[in-house]
Amino acid sequence: MKKFLHFIAAALIAVPMISMAHGPSRQQVKETITINATPEKVWAMVKDFGSLDKWHPAVANVEMKDDKTRVLTLASDGSPTITEELLKSDDEKMMLTYKITDMSVVKTITFNSKDTPYFTLPVSTYKSWMTVKAVDGGSEVQWKSKFYRSFMDNPPVPEGQSDKDAYNTIKGVITAGLENLKVIMEK
Repeated sequence: MKKFLHFIAAALIAVPMISMAHGPSRQQVKETITINATPEKVWAMVKDFGSLDKWHPAVANVEMKDDKTRVLTLASDGSPTITEELLKSDDEKMMLTYKITDMSVVKTITFNSKDTPYFTLPVSTYKSWMTVKAVDGGSEVQWKSKFYRSFMDNPPVPEGQSDKDAYNTIKGVITAGLENLKVIMEK
């Protein structure tokens, strides 16, 4: 009986510790904007996988490797890149789905005695959906992304690599893109 009580006590101590020691949690950002332009006009811009640089202010250049693969060069120091693959483009539903397949490493630090890369964005396993639908004589564009932070180990986490950092970065990317898309489409 005494051994059983020791086992129960040890389990009660260990369970909270185990639940605190985990890797990244899946994050989701979902933003919507209303644009005073027809859904057909907005969809024509959104679905053109090779023209993100025409409406997203962070993208300096898009190079299409093939019909479904684009390499984005960002308008920031060092011209970092992001490679994305088009998974689906549905004209009927006005929905585009894509994922990030590769990113350049912008720097590497030593953290907890090992080299830790910082990628163009602090995310991994990134997938996004963009939809356009008619609302009140205009369009509603929704951009949703699901992802994990890029630092996959358990805490502690290097500066700029937390779940919150990943969330805030993607929220900023999406918000900036949607706001500029609205400006361009309403000209």
